Amino acid sequence: MVVSAALVGGALLGAAPASAGPAPARCPQPTLNKQIKQADVVFRGVVDKARPVTGKGAQRIRTYKVKADRVYRSSLVADTVVVTAEVGAKCPPPTLAEGKRYIFFVTEDGSRLMSTAATARATTRLTHRVVAKLGNGVQPRPAPPATAELTKVADAAPPRLSRLLAPGAALLIVSLLGLLVVGRWGRRTA
Repeated sequence: MVVSAALVGGALLGAAPASAGPAPARCPQPTLNKQIKQADVVFRGVVDKARPVTGKGAQRIRTYKVKADRVYRSSLVADTVVVTAEVGAKCPPPTLAEGKRYIFFVTEDGSRLMSTAATARATTRLTHRVVAKLGNGVQPRPAPPATAELTKVADAAPPRLSRLLAPGAALLIVSLLGLLVVGRWGRRTA
């Protein structure tokens, strides 16, 4: 009788709901100062285009075309940039909606701008906090195109005409001599 009571009690304990276990781990929420230090570029912009997710597993990414209107930290080479989000990451950035304004905390990976989990909607509160830490920022300006600089070579004179014609004249003489030799050789064998 004691054995059956123990078995029934064990079965009831084993049937406890899964939610009674430990809650799934959440991504840590670092302070704004830490988020700013981890980001290479901090800017505000509107998502123009959100592309579908590509890749598989942990390699899944989504790209966003963003029209930047304010740069708070570092600089952008254009006012329209492409931001890549690693959807398969352990703590992925939020999914962004087209037409909405966000504050982007991005790192540079080669020529790609990689969104971090700190990227968020540009609410009045978040914008004021970022401005308090980084200042009003600047409007993004594309870098001016590189200008060509021509340098005159000191005391350089063009080559004389005889120096330009000498290789051609030598080739002509060698060709004529070759024709004479081949012509004579052809007459002897015939």
